[in-house]
Amino acid sequence: MICAWSLAALSLALRADDQPMEEVVVTGEFPGPGMWKVTRPEDPAGHVLWIVGDPPPLPKRMQWKSRDVEAVALKSQEILLDSAVRMEPDEKIGVFRELTLLPAAMKARKNPDEATLQQRLPPDLYARWLVQKKRYIGSDSGIENWRPIFAASKLRKEAMSELGLRESGMVWEAIGKLAKKQKIRTTAPNLSFTFHADDLRTKIKEFAREPLADTECFATTLNLVEELSDTGTEARRARAWATADLETLEQLPQLPIPYVPCAMAVLGSQVAKEIIPSDVREQLYRRWMDAAEKSVNANQTTLAIVPLAKLLREGGYLERLKAKGYLIEPPR
Repeated sequence: MICAWSLAALSLALRADDQPMEEVVVTGEFPGPGMWKVTRPEDPAGHVLWIVGDPPPLPKRMQWKSRDVEAVALKSQEILLDSAVRMEPDEKIGVFRELTLLPAAMKARKNPDEATLQQRLPPDLYARWLVQKKRYIGSDSGIENWRPIFAASKLRKEAMSELGLRESGMVWEAIGKLAKKQKIRTTAPNLSFTFHADDLRTKIKEFAREPLADTECFATTLNLVEELSDTGTEARRARAWATADLETLEQLPQLPIPYVPCAMAVLGSQVAKEIIPSDVREQLYRRWMDAAEKSVNANQTTLAIVPLAKLLREGGYLERLKAKGYLIEPPR
């Protein structure tokens, strides 16, 4: 389904010189991220939910000690992951069939009516794009015919690679193998939506003809790439996460988060509206909150791993847990 393919493509300081970008390097071994302790008032059983925030983009080569997180995982009865959207066909799609759909999917990346990025974007935004494109993508002219949302995704991917950064999964990389080895129950409270496999080709073609409101997605992604290019600030951010230095994390400028505007650009399409409800973002929050409360009630100890941004932002998980009366102790 093109919605799944598009969301997966999201799965997402301006410099005028031509000098190669420095990789964001953080040397040394760090004690590891802090964890928030969540409890219920006057709970005689003392059930605890520990939450660790999956970090913002960090150096791939960064080393941090996971002993504290591993210790909590080992005494946990459950590990709770973040909620996500899953798109599933009503029947199995074989490899050959996927290959026959590839040309249509590739065409869906391009702007309808053969419009170019220069025609789609405001002049100032396009001028900034040319600077970052030259720096991270090069002279690829074909991308100039892509929809902004897919051009932005390509730029983010190339910038991450050039800067030696990774976006997510660092905590689960350390804990996942342990959970499997120790057979610790892992819960991913996903929202699943089913599409008809027979409709796939038709839906891809419909999506290819439909314009998207994806300028904000493009602009936010461009902002993110420009911020990540400030290697000094990103090194400070990495150290702050790896040492549970919340004060520094709060003082540093907040990284732009393209996920929401990019996801909304896709979800606003008619093709997506036919399958995914308009309040899916709120449903995802509720799904995780329900799973968290269930875990607290059932388990003596639960470890949750969620994106740091979703944990700390206004209306995020910590704010919602506090509103429900839970006691929250920040990392020490």
